[in-house]
Amino acid sequence: MSPPSPLSMDATRSGLAELGLPPGSAVILCLSNSVHMVQVYLASLLLGLVPLALPPATPSARVRGIAQRLRARAVVTTRTEPERYGSRRARPVGRGTQAVLLDGDGPSPYSAGDVLMPTSGTSGMFSACLHRLDSLLLNARRHAASVDMTASDVVLVSLPLHYSYAMVAQVLAAYVRGARLVVSGPPFSPVSYAAAVSGHAVTHSSITPTLVRQVLASLDSLPPHLRTLTVGGDQLGTRDVEALLRLRAGGELYLTYGLTEAGPRVSTLAAHAEPPRRHASVGLPLPGVRPRLRTPVDADGSGELLIASDTALIDHVGDTDDGRRRGLVRPGVIATGDVFRIDEDGYLYFQGRLSDFVVVRGEKVSLRTLRQVAHTIPGVVHCDPRLAVDDDGSTVLDVHITATDTGRETERHIRRALNSMLLLAERPRAIHVHAADPTAFRK
Repeated sequence: MSPPSPLSMDATRSGLAELGLPPGSAVILCLSNSVHMVQVYLASLLLGLVPLALPPATPSARVRGIAQRLRARAVVTTRTEPERYGSRRARPVGRGTQAVLLDGDGPSPYSAGDVLMPTSGTSGMFSACLHRLDSLLLNARRHAASVDMTASDVVLVSLPLHYSYAMVAQVLAAYVRGARLVVSGPPFSPVSYAAAVSGHAVTHSSITPTLVRQVLASLDSLPPHLRTLTVGGDQLGTRDVEALLRLRAGGELYLTYGLTEAGPRVSTLAAHAEPPRRHASVGLPLPGVRPRLRTPVDADGSGELLIASDTALIDHVGDTDDGRRRGLVRPGVIATGDVFRIDEDGYLYFQGRLSDFVVVRGEKVSLRTLRQVAHTIPGVVHCDPRLAVDDDGSTVLDVHITATDTGRETERHIRRALNSMLLLAERPRAIHVHAADPTAFRK
């Protein structure tokens, strides 16, 4: 898609301004990837609003719960029934989208220049990370420098815009470097990806390890003008790194690590310039990032990674596990929940996760969120999500539910309740219902 024109950006800003929301008002954006989504996000920031981008397929009941806990004043969506969000007031903001205005009591808890971002999955589905825009722009500037993004680049955004990686490391990074932005997908397919790169003369692109494996399985080459490819979101195996380097002989390949709470990018490895022994690493920390391992460190030299950074979140807000600040050790210091090893040269090596989120069909899924939703269903005593392998070899979730009622309609009732609150990737393949021991009922 082409970059937004100044006129269309002005129209989007005017549409949002006409809502009459005061600076510091939180606005939830449930929009699919598009230039218009970028326009709404940036226009919100220019007006002093506080945007929170969510997946466009987020169930309306879940959006409504998030809005209540985060005290949002509007939801920008393509859905045409404001009643879904507990409101009767909606106003158009251009290109088939509308803002559903929500009732709010008292002043907003946020200020102009604040930004809300979905958590990395450790603090519950009704929480968010509170950042300052200036710190996100600083992180974007540092990341852009580490992956050699320049003003002459054409940057393709094919990752979902509600990912902090896409919004900060691509959209805001392109903004601070003066690069041209092209917005596409999802859904992702290797053929359409290669066509977008060719059709828009893309020189700089970012994908996840799951997408890398799809590209390697489907394509023999990528357009030669794709100068830079960056990979982040999960660990990329060394064989895939070497295969990607062969696929793009002479190109630049950067492996990155980050998490939303850190602002979000933490480290970068220029894999094309490093020896193979370092291809298992996610590189060196960005300027301003100080990593260390939480003590005690295991015998193999690994431990939970702590990150001190001037771009770390201010706080978790919303429903944050009974008020506890998960991950935020103290101001500016994040406990990542990830196990790392740091070598003598300061390179970071990802070893595994301490937290309870998993990757299902290429999407990060919080098992805590699944349990949290299940435990809101009347009669559910216990929820035990388990990973399984589907017939096609992909990782899926099965759920074992202990319930007070094991009648014939129980499984159907539970599935309906789960589907009303969960994203597609979070929904279990199979639900197994077991009778509860009366002595084990939850209080």
